[in-house]
Amino acid sequence: MLKNYRYLLLIAILFSLNSCKKKEYVDILQDKYEPKINEAESASEDFTVSLNASTLQSGERGEWRILAGNIVDNYVSLEDKNNPFSKFKGLPGEEYTLEWKRIDKDGSIGTVQVKIKIPLPAIEITDISSSKFETIRTLSVNPKYRGSWSIDGAYGQLSSKYFDGNAESPDKKPSIELHGYANTNYTATYNYTYAGKVFQYKKTFKTGNYTQDEGLYELQLSRGDGRIIEDNQGNILELNLQASGIAWIFGEPKTYPALSAFKYLRRLILGGSSLREISPIFGDHYLNLEELNIDGAGYNTNIPDNIGNLTKLKIFLFAPRNSAPSSNEVLLPKSFANLKALELFSVRYSGYVNFNGTLGGLTNLKKITTTIFSLTDDIGELKELEHVELNCKYAYFPQRFSECKSLKFLRLIFDDNANGEMTLSSKMGDLRNLETLEITSNKLRALPESFSALPTLKSLKISGLNLQSIPENFGNLQSLESLTLYGSFTKLPNSFGNLSKLSTLFLGGKAETLPESFGDLTSLTYFNGESSGIKSLPNSFGKLKKLKEINLQFSKVESLPTSFGELDALERLNLNSTQLKTFPKAIIPLKSINNISFNNTDIDDIPDDVAKMKQGIIFNLYSIPNLTLERLKYIISISKGKVYASNFGYFST
Repeated sequence: MLKNYRYLLLIAILFSLNSCKKKEYVDILQDKYEPKINEAESASEDFTVSLNASTLQSGERGEWRILAGNIVDNYVSLEDKNNPFSKFKGLPGEEYTLEWKRIDKDGSIGTVQVKIKIPLPAIEITDISSSKFETIRTLSVNPKYRGSWSIDGAYGQLSSKYFDGNAESPDKKPSIELHGYANTNYTATYNYTYAGKVFQYKKTFKTGNYTQDEGLYELQLSRGDGRIIEDNQGNILELNLQASGIAWIFGEPKTYPALSAFKYLRRLILGGSSLREISPIFGDHYLNLEELNIDGAGYNTNIPDNIGNLTKLKIFLFAPRNSAPSSNEVLLPKSFANLKALELFSVRYSGYVNFNGTLGGLTNLKKITTTIFSLTDDIGELKELEHVELNCKYAYFPQRFSECKSLKFLRLIFDDNANGEMTLSSKMGDLRNLETLEITSNKLRALPESFSALPTLKSLKISGLNLQSIPENFGNLQSLESLTLYGSFTKLPNSFGNLSKLSTLFLGGKAETLPESFGDLTSLTYFNGESSGIKSLPNSFGKLKKLKEINLQFSKVESLPTSFGELDALERLNLNSTQLKTFPKAIIPLKSINNISFNNTDIDDIPDDVAKMKQGIIFNLYSIPNLTLERLKYIISISKGKVYASNFGYFST
């Protein structure tokens, strides 16, 4: 019986060996065996390893225990201490001794130990900088390891293009952008803290020179943008940052040092941009600059000392975003005299400019537009000067102004309350190329005799309450086409009629009559004597065959000469608020007239002869005391093709 049992048992064992190769089934036949631990799997990124003890058999129990190693709550743990394949989480860089205890079904105990080494965090600092950048370096680590950066060495700024929705400083981001200084050694350290322990990873590097691509990057531009012009070598020649919202960074050269790379820049447009002030970076690095346009930008009117380094500058335009008080002084540094190539200087709405003795040094200057305290004698050094527009706080006209013999356009406006006396140069006639002259000053009392020797003068405007006389030889201005004269003068010289090319005339003053020669102004097309003292017009007035429009409103005109009807080209006549006492019948024959204004006059009744006037005329007859509706209706009844606008209404025949 026993023999048969053993035989059957042997058959069962052989069958088991053939059907399964697993060691666990073989070990079943052992009465006693020791527990084993196979090699644990490698630690994952969260510092967890998978343990690998022998499989438990039916009726057996097991338990893991940490015998040695640094244990920190919440950081060191066993996922399931009774599972032979439990996961164990430890601290990076630490070694642990673990014990696996196996309890057999008969109560016998077997133990085995294993040592686990948790590797250090697998953090690598990677440089992913653009190949076009030498000072802006982008460093990155695996975002799984959130830590902080520290940089050894001075730099412009630290930023990050890593966006995860967290509002935190750039040094807390896994990816940073270091805006470094040129040719500087740096050590970047990434600090990773886990369970109170700090792990540091370092990367050392050296920056190169600033590149123009880095400068464009700072300005949020890139090559190919329409606001950039470059040469065949890729050098940036022009930057148009009109209305740019990023232009303020020019005022922060230490924070954005790569902006200094634009050493080939010739033209910089910053009008209407966010620039806060004229930055020293221009004078330090943009030494090839030929045009600097800061029109309508900035709040600070200070001019930096180093602007004198821009020896190639030809155009300088500046006006602050908001107008500065008129009392604000813009003091130019002495170095401004170094700008020998400067051709155009325009500083507006900034208060007033104090050239600080530098004006005469700008020997190539051709155009100047600004407000100054006073003209200075050294303006005579500007032999190339062609165009001047100056507002002056002090009434002074240098005698040397006549040395600016290239001058073509001159506009001088002196404050109404300016101190000083205005006397024009006795050599004004030396300005042989002058075409336009405009002077507004209450301090100007007379014009010099030499004034009439300006052979090319085409446009003249003299406006001042105290201009008392016009020189007798005024008619010698043979090229004059447009003339504005306001003052307190009481007569015009007889030579006035010699202005044969004069086509536009604005005339003020206290003169009650015009010279008989006035009729010789055969080119005159527009005459404005508004608010003047003129009471009567000369008989020669009818000779003005090209005259198309006359405005004499608010003047003292009492009557019109009989020759007035000979103005064959006259289209518009404004006699509002004049001293007319009767309707001027001299206008009846006018052939081209289409608009006549008698508003606020005492012209009395309208004569029947009005019906004889050409059709298409508009009569403005408001506020005429003696005009009755009955009379107006009668005139309308006998008129054809005319319009009458009055207080009674608008009537068309």
